[in-house]
Amino acid sequence: MRNESFRTLILAAALASAATPQAVLAEADLDIPSLQRQLTNGAPAAVADLLSAAAERSPENVALHYDLGVAAYAAKRWEDALVAFDRVEASGHRSLSPMARFQRGNSEFQLGVEAQASNLDETISRWKASLEAFSAVLKERPTDARARGNEAYVRDRLTKLLLEEARKSAAEARRPKQQPQRKLALLRNAFEKFSDARGVAPDNAEAKSGEETFRQELAEALKQEGLKDAGAPLMLRPNRREPRLPDVDTSRLEQGMAELEESRELKPGDPETAAAIEQAKAKLADAKVRQAETFMALEEQIPIAKEKLALLRMAREQVDKALDQAPEHAEAKELGEEIDRRMAQVHEDEGDFQEQQSQFGNLEQQTMQLGQAVDHFQQAGELRPEDRRLEAKQKKAEDKLAEALEKLADRLMKSPGEGESMESKAARLEGAEQALGELQSMRPSDATAEKAEQVGKELDGLRQGMADRGKEPGGQQGQSQPGGQRPGQGPLQQQPGPPLDGPPRIDQQGSRGTAPRNAGRNLRDY
Repeated sequence: MRNESFRTLILAAALASAATPQAVLAEADLDIPSLQRQLTNGAPAAVADLLSAAAERSPENVALHYDLGVAAYAAKRWEDALVAFDRVEASGHRSLSPMARFQRGNSEFQLGVEAQASNLDETISRWKASLEAFSAVLKERPTDARARGNEAYVRDRLTKLLLEEARKSAAEARRPKQQPQRKLALLRNAFEKFSDARGVAPDNAEAKSGEETFRQELAEALKQEGLKDAGAPLMLRPNRREPRLPDVDTSRLEQGMAELEESRELKPGDPETAAAIEQAKAKLADAKVRQAETFMALEEQIPIAKEKLALLRMAREQVDKALDQAPEHAEAKELGEEIDRRMAQVHEDEGDFQEQQSQFGNLEQQTMQLGQAVDHFQQAGELRPEDRRLEAKQKKAEDKLAEALEKLADRLMKSPGEGESMESKAARLEGAEQALGELQSMRPSDATAEKAEQVGKELDGLRQGMADRGKEPGGQQGQSQPGGQRPGQGPLQQQPGPPLDGPPRIDQQGSRGTAPRNAGRNLRDY
């Protein structure tokens, strides 16, 4: 890029067009003529350091930040220049913002040059950003000769770089006996680089031809590799977490499907590719069905309801995956119905068991077991909605649960005697409140609502009393919360550190770091 294309006079023109040049001139430590001489006579780094310090003292001075950006650019501190120019551009300053946008294009280009030896992807990304900046300037100022010249220069350099990389990948991909996956990667890179080159230079004949040629070559290579991977036999692999549940290894099949799908995107309408994709989907569906059958076979050997249901859910998940691939897969549909039937039966059996066991326990155990019975009957009914027996069983269990909850709430509302502590009473009433809440959600009634209101008022009074007691001299703060002491427990021991009824204290002040100089810069991803 021609040197005259880049702005090197930092103060004369900038200060003349700035809205607040007085702010810069008012800085006592800035000798304007001296800074101009240093910048043009080979000491830009010193100027950049001085302007950086001044900009920190005057963060709102747009002209000063612009000057800093140009000085940093002259000192080859490209990142610092970008930060400064971004701030100026973001300010929306009428005259300096377009100038900063132009300088940002220059800085992005230089960062791309700097990265070219080690990271071509970054170079390409930087040069694309440079083009965007120059194009934005030209959109606002179509007659800007410097922006037009720089834009053409960067476009030419970027097009040549992309075509050069495309040719290299193309030549290596066509070498005899190239490894299949390596060949795919090279063909993909060649196609992408030719496509990028065409995007940068739409009229470039080599870019047009290369994009179409390697679209076809990549599509064919993907198809052939996809056919090979999708056609490979499926194998069982051991499950490290559960040796009894081997997995069907479908990773290669799924890779082949992905390759075939990519080939179809590149070359739509190829009947062989379309047929191969459908065959691969059916094969994957078959594999998922076999996996589901493995889970179901193991479920029959296990007596524990929780484990049976877990295995059946895993089988159902595999069937759903099979139907995702092949919605009309007859075997998967049939197996899904069988899984639902088995799950419903396990839920029903477990509901029956929990309901029977509830008659042997105390009220707390009864409510827990009847609640589980209701849940099991409900889930069984959702799996077999046509079975009216399940609906009747659920209602019967709910009636028993409501009766048990009412009895439990009435019992907990009664005081056992004068020796009951405030903490024990609060715990007892909290249990009653919970039982009444569950009962009201199942069987709403005015009587239950009145009981719940009564219990709530008593609890509020207790909590206030315990809070007041905790404030008295010698009061145990750790016991001031309801539930802090349960029946049968001794008083909580006061431990050193934060009180048990309050959040932990943070005694050490956190350290505050300083933001990096380029913090807040909006990095663009190309």
